[in-house]
Amino acid sequence: MALKKVKFIHNPKSGLMRSPLLIRKLVEFTLADAAFSFDFSETAYRGHAHQLARQAVAEGYDAVVAIGGDGTANEVASALLHTQVALGIIPIGSGNGLARGLSVPVSVRRAARLLLDGTTRVIDAGCIQDRHFFIVTGIGFDALIGKLFDDRSLRGPLPYFYIGVREFFFYRPELFTLEFNSHRVTVRALLVTIANTRQWGNGVIVAPHAEPDDGLLDICILHRIGLLRAIWHLPKLFTGKIDKIREYERYQATSIKITREKPGPFHVDGEPVEAPVDLEITIKHNALKVIVPSAESGEKFKKWFVAHTKKWQRMTHFK
Repeated sequence: MALKKVKFIHNPKSGLMRSPLLIRKLVEFTLADAAFSFDFSETAYRGHAHQLARQAVAEGYDAVVAIGGDGTANEVASALLHTQVALGIIPIGSGNGLARGLSVPVSVRRAARLLLDGTTRVIDAGCIQDRHFFIVTGIGFDALIGKLFDDRSLRGPLPYFYIGVREFFFYRPELFTLEFNSHRVTVRALLVTIANTRQWGNGVIVAPHAEPDDGLLDICILHRIGLLRAIWHLPKLFTGKIDKIREYERYQATSIKITREKPGPFHVDGEPVEAPVDLEITIKHNALKVIVPSAESGEKFKKWFVAHTKKWQRMTHFK
């Protein structure tokens, strides 16, 4: 992977580490021996990362690195579709589903190091209502929780979990009709997730068999489930065995039409969006180049880390 010019786009409102200067210093230190040039831009509002990424494509950058959560990564990735510009990810968000789904380290230094010793992987992109998703899109309970979570100032898994438990007691599953592969399925489901990668984020694996480059979307349906059974089977969302319970149903398709009872929210990679009754979902195969770990990158990072730890301590005056 030969890079000449790299753009970093940082969302300063993402995650718990909200010091742009510290993150920039970490990246600069990690890439001190890089053969390519790089510079930084910060986002100021929702949608700004997409604009900055499109500008970077026009200016001839070889890679654009999203520093932020899944929303920032989605904005940047959507601007790089069907170009030769690769997406890099430095995940500092709440869930980091795309990074985790592609085995990108949830560490600023390790993720930045992939620009030196990583490789590229070409993945698919989903499309729903003219919005792209690279992890999952969903309707039902998870879309409602995403909307309520988006309205809060507190981030991280604990507020998300709290909202989910609270709303579970009051949520009434909707009736959905799904049309795909000449099939028609009508279900009253807790949620319907259309997945390009395996997990929502935070290690929650909703689509254990999804692959981001197989040209197919996984349709994951979770039927109505009682509270006690939900609690009992909750660990399976973290072990990749949620597909073993009887309330779970899975299909694969390249296009899906969903009709629901009334308009409401859906989400793209965790970001809530309001939409009408009818939803059309398709896939774009081999649409995006992403920088991911190579087979040797883990060992190379360990050697680099040992060699540079003392230098980093001197620079930051840590004892």
